[in-house]
Amino acid sequence: MSEEEGRERAVTVDGDAESMNDGRALVQPPARSGDVITPTRAVLTLSKSMFNAGCFSLPYAWKLGGLWVSFVMSFVIAGLNWYGNYILVRASQHLAKKSDRSALDYGHFAKKVCDYSDIRFLRNNSKGVMYFVNVTILFYQLGMCSVAILFISDNLVNLVGDHLGGTRHQQMILMATVSLFFILLTNMFTEMRIVSFFALVSSVFFVIGAAVIMQFTIQQPNQWNKLPASTNFTGTITMIGMSMYAFEGQTMILPIENKLDNPAAFLAPFGVLSTTMMICTAFMTALGFFGYTGFGDSIAPTITTNVPKEGLYSTVNVFLMLQSLLGNSIAMYVVYDMFFNGFRRKFGARFPNVPKWLSDKGFRIFWVLVTYLMAVLIPKLEIMIPLVGVTSGTLCALIFPPVFEMITFWTDWKGLLTHRQRMFKIFINCVVIAIGCFAIIAGVYTNILAIVTSFATPDP
Repeated sequence: MSEEEGRERAVTVDGDAESMNDGRALVQPPARSGDVITPTRAVLTLSKSMFNAGCFSLPYAWKLGGLWVSFVMSFVIAGLNWYGNYILVRASQHLAKKSDRSALDYGHFAKKVCDYSDIRFLRNNSKGVMYFVNVTILFYQLGMCSVAILFISDNLVNLVGDHLGGTRHQQMILMATVSLFFILLTNMFTEMRIVSFFALVSSVFFVIGAAVIMQFTIQQPNQWNKLPASTNFTGTITMIGMSMYAFEGQTMILPIENKLDNPAAFLAPFGVLSTTMMICTAFMTALGFFGYTGFGDSIAPTITTNVPKEGLYSTVNVFLMLQSLLGNSIAMYVVYDMFFNGFRRKFGARFPNVPKWLSDKGFRIFWVLVTYLMAVLIPKLEIMIPLVGVTSGTLCALIFPPVFEMITFWTDWKGLLTHRQRMFKIFINCVVIAIGCFAIIAGVYTNILAIVTSFATPDP
């Protein structure tokens, strides 16, 4: 070994205790090549995965939770999401380096956590943990994509529903079927570079539509001094679920980090994650506050329906539908990234004569059709959003990351931290887990009540 190589190795192996503990000493990967994206494009893609249909239900969520309770909870939820995403990526990068892999998706990361654990039960059941995580993420992504179809069809009905016959439910099914063909088209591309380009174009439509909505909203008489500061337990929990769904990019964290040309840029002080979270928190808080104070108790489940249908404002629905169409491929990318390689291996072994392109397109069409059927069977946008948010979304954001971090760094913490430092880290993670468990239990309860009430009321 040369003297220069020895110095480079010493820098990595003899890192300070804190760096060893949080994984930074292990994570000095070379720049990636191939199907990769720059940090700027990563911020745009991750932001777009969070800016979606759920954002426009935030003013309604604020109505359910009360003005000032919702204001405070918006920052709390943003902080919890940032913390969960941060420790998730840190642990994933640590285990990727430890297992000599360039990157890990969420499922294989969960498996590696168990494989390297000191707990025999986890080592023996690592595949089971991976399957559980994969199914959770699958449910979350399919829920988000079905909500996107509902969002598109709901706005199409608002635009042209007056010219159609039948009930609103029948109109929603018709519009969902129309949007299905365009969604299938955007889901036929495989590379992250193309998906991130869709995210860029989608972001342009989103910004234009959101700017028009905010312009109209700010013109309304502000009612902040007349609105309740808080409501009740059921409303607050529903608001938390809807806000959790608004930060719907939790499952895109690792796929984007895995395609980043410089992995170190993701967790840098002003890197991809921190920049994205600051942008999203500022926008979502402003939309919730001004939307609720502008329309008050008349706020609709999605604020787009409060905007007039004539003139410039009629274009808002068009812009937001276009961004949802293009953004759908971003959410579905997670499903393809996690499951397609395993599917192709097993399908190819059983049907070797089937062309690879056919199995690829068929796999994508199948999952898009699943989201379409979910949207048609449960055409209740205001119910779907909190139900998805408080179940799979909370697991991915507030429960999996702290659990996996403690298992990943448990041995390092015992050797490199003082007892007080170790207990503090464990305490913080346990608090986050407890908040997540409470949100899931209370959220499922309140949403079951809402679903029963909603389906007991006939559609117009």
